[in-house]
Amino acid sequence: MAVSLFSVPSALPVLVGCLLPLVYVAYTDCRYYLIYDRATYAVALAGLVAAIYEGRLAGALAGAALGFGVVALFCLAGGAGGGDLKLAAALGTWFGPYQMLYIFLLASLVGVPWGLYKKARSGERLGEWAKTFFRGLYLRVFYGTPGAVPMPRLPEDDSSPPPPDAVPFGTCLAAAAWLWWALLELVF
Repeated sequence: MAVSLFSVPSALPVLVGCLLPLVYVAYTDCRYYLIYDRATYAVALAGLVAAIYEGRLAGALAGAALGFGVVALFCLAGGAGGGDLKLAAALGTWFGPYQMLYIFLLASLVGVPWGLYKKARSGERLGEWAKTFFRGLYLRVFYGTPGAVPMPRLPEDDSSPPPPDAVPFGTCLAAAAWLWWALLELVF
């Protein structure tokens, strides 16, 4: 059996082993800003078992590495938590590296408007925030100025509340995985 990084897993295993547990993950992350290891590990283990059975283990491991690597950058910056990191790696075992790129794109398309809505709802002026953010981004990219991009950090202590404009990225990843799977099943 050929090993491919482009293969897509079968529909029923993805639905039962990945997407249905993601409903629980999305709920707990949205409600409590927590992604429980028991759910994430179950998704990852089921993804590895399905990948071995379907002969796409290389793609599953590459997807897990990509998911882990991308979210690790945000964890180091203080903008994502360990649950998001493990969830992205678990999703990578199901979708592989190329599908994960689309899932990250869709998750961002869900998360950015949600974050802007939360900022606006908290009374922050979006025009002023955008001006400060893009000015800082410019200084960081072109001049290497550290700390130029204003980004609130998640608290180190799990019992501390997250910032009021924090977006539960695990929920965005779960919604993106559902959407991408639906697109693959219905359109492609």
